[in-house]
Amino acid sequence: MRSLGLQLRLELALGLVLLFGVMWWGGVQAIHSLTDHFVASRLEHDAEAVLAAMRLDGSERPLVRWRRIDAIYDQPLSGHYYQISFPDGTKVSSRSLWDEQLDIPQFAPGSQGQWRMPGPADQELLVWAAGYNKQGQIFSVAVAEDMTPLNQRVVQFEWLFVALTLIITLLLFIGQQWIVRSAMGRLERVREDMARLERGEVDTLYTDVPAEVGPLVDQFNHLLELFQQRLEHSRKGLGNLSHAFKGPINLLQQQLDSDEMAPHPELKSAMKLQLSRVRQLMEREMKRARLAGSGISGGRFNAALEMPQLVRVLRQIHHEKELHIDCQVPESGPLSVDREDMLELLGNLLDNACKWAEGKVHCVIEQRDAIIIEVEDDGPGVSPEALAQLTERGVRIDESVDGHGLGLAIAKDMVKLYGGEIGFMLSPELGGLKVRVRLPL
Repeated sequence: MRSLGLQLRLELALGLVLLFGVMWWGGVQAIHSLTDHFVASRLEHDAEAVLAAMRLDGSERPLVRWRRIDAIYDQPLSGHYYQISFPDGTKVSSRSLWDEQLDIPQFAPGSQGQWRMPGPADQELLVWAAGYNKQGQIFSVAVAEDMTPLNQRVVQFEWLFVALTLIITLLLFIGQQWIVRSAMGRLERVREDMARLERGEVDTLYTDVPAEVGPLVDQFNHLLELFQQRLEHSRKGLGNLSHAFKGPINLLQQQLDSDEMAPHPELKSAMKLQLSRVRQLMEREMKRARLAGSGISGGRFNAALEMPQLVRVLRQIHHEKELHIDCQVPESGPLSVDREDMLELLGNLLDNACKWAEGKVHCVIEQRDAIIIEVEDDGPGVSPEALAQLTERGVRIDESVDGHGLGLAIAKDMVKLYGGEIGFMLSPELGGLKVRVRLPL
């Protein structure tokens, strides 16, 4: 399952990368555009100076009075150049071009343009050119400047911009992680309450949570309350139904023992058998209701707290015997198993042991790599044939061994539900039946 916090962190980080990537690209493009515009503006002014310095005479070659323009245009390969082109192919170039010529197209009067092109000595030139009509002569003036030094400065600025962008992105990313962690920390209370609910320490979730998850927590609490009410109602209903059946069953028993049933011994025997099974089922549900007791449904089983109360209930159920029920339980806290299931499992195992015990019942509960339960008594035990039937897979205990029916059948079904193992043997110490259960964590 993907973490919500991780998803937020990844998406925020991706958003930061995209944002600063667009900012970097936009910044670089803006710097290039700004530098080209700045240089082109300066070239335009130089072109006007060149135009003012021109002397046109129809009988002579056009001249540019060099004293009226910047001296840098007279230095060979200085990186600053101009070139005047006439429609007849005549060209007048600055001394800085030396013997080079620039491939400049003709511009109509009033039109202009700018572009980059390679120049002499592997220079990268930014050219600004325009068309003019002076004293009846049409010509184009192109002024160029070497952009190599400025390009190097722009590259240095780009790397500085990249470094600053990465640092700011990293700082914002760390800040976002802290903000997300702080916001998700408010949900930590919900996770802790879920863990406490699983351990059976609370019966509802804490409601002081962010508004986004508040309805979910409220609905979950409502479902928990509804589940608890239904479970309590079902448990009480089973107990009440068992008590309600008690009177009619006793009445049927009296009628079976009356003289009117004497002429029908087979019918009387069959009805007694069925009536005995009904009574066993009724007693089973009454014991389940008494053994479950009260508490948080779905909570974890704390053997140190629950076993003394369970032992008291068993002594009340088997009050006709003087039983010594010895329990060894872990003191490490709740076990990783449902409270209701564990009470039903232990209740049936101990109830069966108390039923057949002469006076001693021993119970051991341990939690290592699995939950181990051992229950043994000092009763008569079972025969080797019956023991083999108890251990046989797929055999219903309540159909195979007399006297050890419903209680062990319920226990075996519960162990199967948890994917555990249950074994039956004779107790080497007490001499009765010993049941060993292993439940995986």
